[in-house]
Amino acid sequence: MERQEIDIFLALCEELHFGRTAERLYLSQARVSQTIKRLESRFGAPLFERTSRQVRLAPVGRSLRDDLVPVRAQLDSAIERAYAAARSVEGVLRVGYLGGLAASVLVDSVVVFRARHPECEVHAREVHLGDVFGPLRRDELDVIISHSPVGERDLIAGPVLVTEPTGLLVPRGNRIARSSSIDIDVPDTEAISIGGPSSGYWRRYLDETWRITSSTVDTAQTWEDVLTTVSFGAGVHPAGAHAELHYPRRGTVYVPFENGHGHVWRPVWAPGADNERLRAFVQTMLDVVADRGRRYYYADRPDERVAQRRP
Repeated sequence: MERQEIDIFLALCEELHFGRTAERLYLSQARVSQTIKRLESRFGAPLFERTSRQVRLAPVGRSLRDDLVPVRAQLDSAIERAYAAARSVEGVLRVGYLGGLAASVLVDSVVVFRARHPECEVHAREVHLGDVFGPLRRDELDVIISHSPVGERDLIAGPVLVTEPTGLLVPRGNRIARSSSIDIDVPDTEAISIGGPSSGYWRRYLDETWRITSSTVDTAQTWEDVLTTVSFGAGVHPAGAHAELHYPRRGTVYVPFENGHGHVWRPVWAPGADNERLRAFVQTMLDVVADRGRRYYYADRPDERVAQRRP
């Protein structure tokens, strides 16, 4: 028997009236009658004795009712336990982060999240440019704090956490390093190419988001690789303003774009990972960022101009 058939049968056992049963279950009386007839046909015996004035349980119906009542109670309990487990914020949440700004948001958020939900553990690990969204697809992580993905239709981009100014990381000896700002359409500029499984993604990302082509030779798989490669003068790479705060290097200079798109950071997850733990953590991150202010994560002081030039 299907769940609705059980509900209709047991409701009629209690009401002993087709009209009241239909009203109770928000069904038509015809639907109730058809369901009972179908069951009686299936069992090969009447479940109810009907007259023009009353409805009574037949012997087979009484026996079926006595057997189904405890079964339905167990089923209801199992369903309620499943709902309760889905609504609870407990267990383990696996969080990945891409770079220093994401790590700062993560650390601040975990402190608050643990106080709010002590039954839930947070396990964190860094994800690298060369395989940025692979851990989500392999079910190694539940959520990643990252930039907004471009063209990754199998992933869900959550609400915006931080939108920061953007610019270019260049070697200190590069002519661009002497500029206070630069147009996003920098002529004859190639970004350091990212290797690994995500290499095709980064080529598309750099082209569509920053309008910068990448080198044909893959030279980096991590952000540290990018910083090192820029430092010794082998190329440039776009970055958010937080790069100057989180990644100071003797050999690099951050030059802000005059008209660049904001670098957007948000949680990203696969559809199957959506649950109460994830939703609670995302809300915690939003609360933490709102409390501290978004500039806190990419500027030394909120009242100072972002990314001031170094001498």
